[in-house]
Amino acid sequence: MVEVFVNMGQIRALKTEGFLTTVGLGSCVGVTMYDAQAKVGVMGHIFLPKQRPNDRDALPGKYADTAIPAMIQEALKLGAVKHRLEAKMAGGANLFSNLNPNSISIGEQNVIAVREHLQAAGVPITGQAVQGSHGRKMRFSVADGSVTVTAIGKTPVRI
Repeated sequence: MVEVFVNMGQIRALKTEGFLTTVGLGSCVGVTMYDAQAKVGVMGHIFLPKQRPNDRDALPGKYADTAIPAMIQEALKLGAVKHRLEAKMAGGANLFSNLNPNSISIGEQNVIAVREHLQAAGVPITGQAVQGSHGRKMRFSVADGSVTVTAIGKTPVRI
């Protein structure tokens, strides 16, 4: 069975079967979207909450505000229907809480931005493993929509 790795800033999609996997989710947020009826899955590895004016050539998956619309478009291209999409998310950790304890971490900013853009797009979040102080790996089965999140030294959880 095919396994496609999704690197930082990338968006990848599969139809019917296979796995979409991303590793190294520290402050980054991994997002999946799934249409169970069409068996279409999309994963993005989001690096920052908002596109910067001097980075217009960035991959659309790099920023939450460009990734969510781009992920929806990828799903639609493979036969998904927008109102059937459901999202899951993982990551957004604060790995360096001692650096600036009085401000909102980039991980939390990413989580907030992803939630806002999913809500604005009308895509409900049905599972999540976010924030905390540990990195994660996210593995998404397109055959059944299941997402397993593994953190170093912890038991894998299904979200």
